[in-house]
Amino acid sequence: MISYTLAEAAVVLGTAEYRGEARFHGLGTDSRSIQAGQLFVALKGPNFDGHEFAAMALEKGAHALLVDRWLPVDIPQLRVADTLLALGHLSAAWRAQFTLPVLALTGSNGKTTVKEMLAAILRQRGKVLATEGNLNNQIGMPLMMARLSTEYDFAVFEMGANHAGEIAYLTALAKPDVALINNAGPAHLEGFGDLAGVARAKGEIYQGLGADGIALINADDPYADYWRNLTARQHTIDFGFTPQAQVRGESLAGNQLRIW
Repeated sequence: MISYTLAEAAVVLGTAEYRGEARFHGLGTDSRSIQAGQLFVALKGPNFDGHEFAAMALEKGAHALLVDRWLPVDIPQLRVADTLLALGHLSAAWRAQFTLPVLALTGSNGKTTVKEMLAAILRQRGKVLATEGNLNNQIGMPLMMARLSTEYDFAVFEMGANHAGEIAYLTALAKPDVALINNAGPAHLEGFGDLAGVARAKGEIYQGLGADGIALINADDPYADYWRNLTARQHTIDFGFTPQAQVRGESLAGNQLRIW
């Protein structure tokens, strides 16, 4: 899992200041479940301020705090302008130290099911770090990335979004080698405007792939051609039931499925 001294973390973040010195192992954002040795990231939202729970994090054994203002508690602190962005930057720097294959997926429906299926398949070849629960947003995914270590052979990260730009941000953090969009459907339309807006937002995962990345495209989705146009630089693999798909499934009977 992620492990830095505050001095090292300050270098990673560039503009951070720190008081006191400590090495932390792991990240936590909930003072109720913080683990001994972790860095407590004091996040802020419309109705909460994690800085108010710093003393509780200290009692639970946190080694240091990530804050946007100095706090009157006796614990080493790392101060930044935005703790949420710093959480992402720290996790991205940690992920960059590993060369294991990283798969990322998004979609309107079925993300968790597909993530679990992919993880189950990959476990036949090695140890897999896969997104747990709902840790698939700009808070949760960095926490998952921070769990990377040399014991893992693969990582599978699920990415959720409720507005444009969020998938682009998560993809930039995770730098996946393989990207997949399950589908684009009328979910969370309020954040995207219309179905085309959903497809564009999901497509950010392909736009964030490196030139040597692999894009897995659902050939049955109405937006498949749009997504193909986003992946001109990458190797693409189509899948689906359409005869034109490179990887094709045929429903035989009942719950049986043949893959070609």
